[in-house]
Amino acid sequence: MRRAILKLWTDRGLTTLVALTVALGVGVNTGIFSLVNGLHRPLPVRNAGRLMALATRHLAASGGTEGMEYRFTYPEYVDFRSQARSFADLIAFKFGQAGISDGGNPGEFFVSAVSGNYFSGLGIGAAAGRLFAAGEGEAPGSSTELVLGYGFWQKRFGCDPGAIGRQVRINGAPATIIGVAARGFHGTYANTEMDGYVPLSYITATENGVMRGFFHDRGTPRLTVMGILRPGVSLAQARSEADVIAARLEQEYPATDKGTSVWMSPEAWARPVPVPAMVAAGPVLSGFFLLLGGVVLVLACLNIGNVLLVRAAAREREMAVRAALGSGRGRLVRQVLGESVLMALVGGAGGVMLGSWASGALSAIPIAGNLPSAFDLSFDWRVFGYALAATLAAGIGAGLWPALAASRADVAAVLHECGRGGTAARGSRRMRNLLVVAQVGGSLTLLIVAAVFGRSLTAVRRMDLGFDARHVATFTMDSQYAGYSRERTTAFYRELERRARALPGVESASVCFRTPLSYSLDADTIEVEGQAQAASRERPTVMFDSVTPDYFRTLRMDLRRGRAFRDSDQEGAPLVAIVNETMARRLWPQGDALGKRFRLRRQGDAWWNVVGIARDSKYLALFEPALPYFYVPAAQQYHSRRVLQVRSALPAGPLLERVKAEIRALDPEMPITEAQPMEEGLEGMTGFWSFRLGAYLSGAMGLVGLALAVVGVFGVVSYAADQRTREIGIRLALGADQRDVLRLVLGRGVVLVACGVLTGVAGAWGLAHLMNRWLAGAIHADAAAFVGASGFLAGLALWACYVPARRAMRLDPMAALRHE
Repeated sequence: MRRAILKLWTDRGLTTLVALTVALGVGVNTGIFSLVNGLHRPLPVRNAGRLMALATRHLAASGGTEGMEYRFTYPEYVDFRSQARSFADLIAFKFGQAGISDGGNPGEFFVSAVSGNYFSGLGIGAAAGRLFAAGEGEAPGSSTELVLGYGFWQKRFGCDPGAIGRQVRINGAPATIIGVAARGFHGTYANTEMDGYVPLSYITATENGVMRGFFHDRGTPRLTVMGILRPGVSLAQARSEADVIAARLEQEYPATDKGTSVWMSPEAWARPVPVPAMVAAGPVLSGFFLLLGGVVLVLACLNIGNVLLVRAAAREREMAVRAALGSGRGRLVRQVLGESVLMALVGGAGGVMLGSWASGALSAIPIAGNLPSAFDLSFDWRVFGYALAATLAAGIGAGLWPALAASRADVAAVLHECGRGGTAARGSRRMRNLLVVAQVGGSLTLLIVAAVFGRSLTAVRRMDLGFDARHVATFTMDSQYAGYSRERTTAFYRELERRARALPGVESASVCFRTPLSYSLDADTIEVEGQAQAASRERPTVMFDSVTPDYFRTLRMDLRRGRAFRDSDQEGAPLVAIVNETMARRLWPQGDALGKRFRLRRQGDAWWNVVGIARDSKYLALFEPALPYFYVPAAQQYHSRRVLQVRSALPAGPLLERVKAEIRALDPEMPITEAQPMEEGLEGMTGFWSFRLGAYLSGAMGLVGLALAVVGVFGVVSYAADQRTREIGIRLALGADQRDVLRLVLGRGVVLVACGVLTGVAGAWGLAHLMNRWLAGAIHADAAAFVGASGFLAGLALWACYVPARRAMRLDPMAALRHE
């Protein structure tokens, strides 16, 4: 070890070069792994490795869905909790946004309604006060008690123990704070920090009376369910038992549970929601980016291997002398390999620091709109273990072949040749050429993938979303936070819309419940008049929005047929709706949807008349399939939470403060939970975030790969030219001109670059087609990306060949002949 350290100190230039190369490779891989680890980090709960997410599947469902089919009804949850023996416990929760008021201080509150065994099942303790007990709050009419999240307790109450027992109001309903969840526990809703937890009985006391029958209704699923596997029980066994229970419930409740089965997955891979398609895509995408990071590490190893092969050739005489003095081949291999691993460890330390910086940059990218993020990319033992494994792989992988090459030198031949181009130098030349081809090919693959992601990001930003977000500013408010009644809420939003419309430069303004591609959601199962009705769980569940008449004009969303909403579509007037093209086509396939009627499950016998058909749009995510969707007048569907949308002739940014001033003039106490240009709202996880992330990651890896390839090509061509210095001198002395020397040196590099480019194009073509299959055509692998990336890399690589060739052209023949 001491000898290896002294050798590395003596060759400080080489050590620095190898360490920096390893730092690049390990840094990229550590940053990517920290991202994957953060997205799928096990929850800080007891037995996190046995925590499973359960999802219902309705195989006989007809029509479109709004993505909520993974949820359970409360009776189903109770049935599985009581009958499933594979689980030590089953917990349930429902995420929501609410307003909290404490002594006239309103604010936004992200809350989970949870089963009584939620904390005990997860093994979560209390930081203060107490938590819910098993069965608590699982009956209608129970008093609402509140458990605060630690972060909210710290932010809102300054960790004051006196907050325990305090009375607050949640969405106007009284609640008593009974405790605080343990520090570090953020809840169970996908990388989102919960402000508080309420019992399930809270659901029946709020939501405008929609869920009064929550505890006995088997038709409308609302709960996300997770289970803790018993020790020794496999996932396959739990799935088999769930199938048996589902079949039993189907026979017992055919009207609601027909065609319903249960699917489950480890919780860490069931984010953001346990929908099978999303769960299947998670490991694929994570594996894809880890694969790209692995390519960078391999390129770094190839680069180091090339350098060490050159070094092995230079040390051939030294190794021959050691062998002649009695050192065995194993000892020589250990010495050279030990030096390589030591250099890699130095670089690995730098790589961890580089990866930490990269993780910080990635965590700064907003992913969840206005949701309080618990997205944690901090390094834990998994990240450090991965970094150490990558470092050792780089050190051993890059050093093994040079170590073997240095140790198998022919002692007699080397000593006889006096170190001039010995056997190791000649034997490793072909290997160095192969390494250069692999470097160029791998780097080009990364560069093309980066170009493909970059062009895909550009393409999705230009895609037709069905609405126009440019020059639109959005302002989210909830009058419930300010204690408004329904009548006062209606008057407030009507006056605010009028004032916004009167501002200079404003073209139109409207009010809605949710903006497209946002996390807010309103949906219900529907029944179409005159059509045979299926079991309640088989009826289509459709998303909808409640909007004011100018909504379609503000978002420039076309109406295909029929009419828009009018000011006369008020409360008490006949109920009217505008459906999108997909809903019209699916629910009325044999006729015109205009004039037809449907009703929502939550509103009983109230029928909605279709008066218009709007063009399809994007509602949940950029690459969702065509979904049924409809709109109703805001005056006929009450929500205290509203979004004001204002379109101006100028960019939306300067409009923000003017509209905020109008809101404050109407009511200084009205909290604005979010104010931003609408285009910024599209940058979250349901919008462009994943494409930006892919472009950033692949772009960074492409640049690193490009640098490694150029350095590798330059090093090999330069070394080859140095090895042929005497030959070049003889050729020049015999009358060869500079063009002959250029062809001699440059030709070798051109062949290597050409082979590498062909290899890289083939690899990138295969990867691009796989990405298109995984991401449902979201990746635009067009010819421009391939041609542009190939031309750019080939140009730089040929320049790296030309520099040593130009140096060889200027050799003095006499100096070259005296070279050795």
